[in-house]
Amino acid sequence: MQGEVRITMTKTRTSFVVSWLAFLGFLVAACAPAAPPTPTTKPAVPSSKAVTTATGTAAPTAASPVAKPATTPKPAAQTSNYGGTVTRVTYRDTPSFDLQRELGADASIALFNIYQGLVRAHPIEHQKIVPELAEKWEISPDGMVYTFTFPTGIKWHDGQSFTMDDVKYSLERMQKPKAFNTLSPRGEGLLAAMDNAQIAGENSIKIALKYPSASFLPNIATGWIAIEPKHILVAKGDTRRDAVGTGAFKLKQFSPDISLELVKNPNYHIKGLPYLDGIKYYTVKDDATRFSVFRTGQVKITFTGSAGLTSTQTEIVRRDMAEKATVYESDAITSYVITFNMGRKPWDDVRVRKAVDLAFDHQAAIKVNGNRGYIGSIYTAPWGMKPEELAKLPGFRQPKDADIAEAKKLMAEAGYPNGFKTTLICNAGAAREKQAVFAKDQLAKIGIDAEITPVDQTTLYERGDRRAFDLLTTTYARNTTDPDETLYTFYATRGSRNYGDFSDKAVDELIGKQARTLDEGARKEILAEIEKKITSQVASVIPFWDIWQTGAWNEVKNYRPGPGIHPWGKLDHVWLAR
Repeated sequence: MQGEVRITMTKTRTSFVVSWLAFLGFLVAACAPAAPPTPTTKPAVPSSKAVTTATGTAAPTAASPVAKPATTPKPAAQTSNYGGTVTRVTYRDTPSFDLQRELGADASIALFNIYQGLVRAHPIEHQKIVPELAEKWEISPDGMVYTFTFPTGIKWHDGQSFTMDDVKYSLERMQKPKAFNTLSPRGEGLLAAMDNAQIAGENSIKIALKYPSASFLPNIATGWIAIEPKHILVAKGDTRRDAVGTGAFKLKQFSPDISLELVKNPNYHIKGLPYLDGIKYYTVKDDATRFSVFRTGQVKITFTGSAGLTSTQTEIVRRDMAEKATVYESDAITSYVITFNMGRKPWDDVRVRKAVDLAFDHQAAIKVNGNRGYIGSIYTAPWGMKPEELAKLPGFRQPKDADIAEAKKLMAEAGYPNGFKTTLICNAGAAREKQAVFAKDQLAKIGIDAEITPVDQTTLYERGDRRAFDLLTTTYARNTTDPDETLYTFYATRGSRNYGDFSDKAVDELIGKQARTLDEGARKEILAEIEKKITSQVASVIPFWDIWQTGAWNEVKNYRPGPGIHPWGKLDHVWLAR
C-alpha cells in the first residue's frame, strides 16, 4: 500500500456544537508559554435552548446537557515556530502498533501521536474537551444520542480515505474486546454507557447511549478511544505491525531497544499543525542513564510515570538546571494495588483481608516510591475521601501499633494466629519489584510469608484473567479523573480488571445509579456510599496514588503534562524555540 509503514517486530442534551475551525484558532492562540489554565466552567442549569461554544467544552464533573461557552484565551505573546525534532526518552518499546492489544500505557506513548479519537482533552487546559477527528458534535435533548460530524478529505497514513465505516468498526471493536480477540479491556470500561454506533451519513456517526452519562465525553476523550483503519483490521485482524493512523505524525523508523522515530504528516487534516518536523523516542532501560541523557540535553523531555523523574532527580533539576529546564508535576490517576483472589482460601475471609489492610503502612509505601504520592481510597478527590479524612481511619493511622494489634487479633479469629504461606505475583522491573518486596515486609508483620514471583505485564494480566494467583500486585493507570471507569473496571461484578472477583449486588446497583446521576452533589452522595461498601469488604488494598514528575527543557514550548497519560503523550501542539 502506498505510504504504509510495515515493521517486523523482532521482540517478543439540548444540542451542543463545537466548531472545528475555532478549535484550531484556540490551539494557535495557546502556542506560547501558557498562562495558568482557565478555571473550569461549571455546567449551566439544563435548558431547552441550544448552546454553541467556539472553543470546546469544559469537561463536566457531572455532565449537564448544557454547558456554558468556554472562555477563549488571550492571544499568545510569542509566535510559535515550525520545524525541529523533539527528543524524549522512554524505558521500553511498544510491543506492537495496535492500541487495542497493548496493556501498557507507558509503552504506547508514541501511538497517541499516530492515532486519533473523536475528541480529546485540550493540550493545555486539560479540563476542556475539544475536537480531534470530529469537527463538531451535537447532544440530543434527553442526553441519549451524540451525533459526531467529521470534515471531508481525511486520509489514513497509507493514503486511503477515512470513512464512517472506520469509526463504527473501531468503536465496536473497543466496546467488545473479547468478540474481536483484542487484549485491552479499556474500551469496554470507557464505553460502558454506549449502546451502539450507527452511520448517519457520509460524514456523521450517531452514538446511542444506554443512559444519559456524566462521564461519556471525558471517557472518549482519552487516547485509548482511538479510531484504527478498518481495511487493515479486517485484512489482518489487528494493526500490530501496521502503524497507520490519521494523526499529526507518521512512523518513520522503529529500531527495537534503540529508538522509534515519527515524522510530520504532510496531509494532516488540522491545518497549521503540527509544528514539529518529528519526534524521536529513545529506549533507555536504566534509570540513571535516562536521567543522564536528559541532564546533558541529549533528550529534551523525560519519561513520565514510574520511569519518570524521581524526587531526588527533581531536586537536581530545580537546583542545578532551573535556567535550562522545568519540572512538571501532575496527578497520575495511577494507584498501586494489592488484589486478593477471593476465590481462594484464606482470601475469601474478610477478616484476613482486613488484617492485611490494617497492617499496611501507607506513608512508608510513599517513601519507598521516592517520597512521591499521596494516600487515597478507591477513587481520588473530589469524588473520594480526602487524604486528611483517610489519615484518621484504621489502617491509615500513625503510629501503626494499634492497627497491627487489631490485625493480629483478626488473624487469630480467622484461625491463623501464626500466619500462613502465600504467593504474590508482580510486574518485573526495579520500581514495581521494590513495591512487591515492601508488600512482603508488610505481610510479614502479621505472620504472612509471601513468595514473590515477578512476571511481565502481559503475563500478569493473563494470570489475573485466569485467576491464577493468590495475591497480585501492580499499578493501575486510570484514563480519566471520573470514577465511572474505576468502578466499572475494578469493582463491578465481572469487571474486566476485577481479578479478585469482588461481587456485591447492592454495589452493582449503586454503580449504575451514580453513572445515570447528572447532578454532581447527588452523585457524590452515591459515590460515598459505594466507597464505604467496597472499603468495608476490603476488595483490595491501595497503598498510595502516584504523582508524576516530568522534566522538559525550556526550549520545548506549549508542553503541559496533565492528569493521566494522554495529555502528555500527544505533541502536535508543541513547538521548539529557536
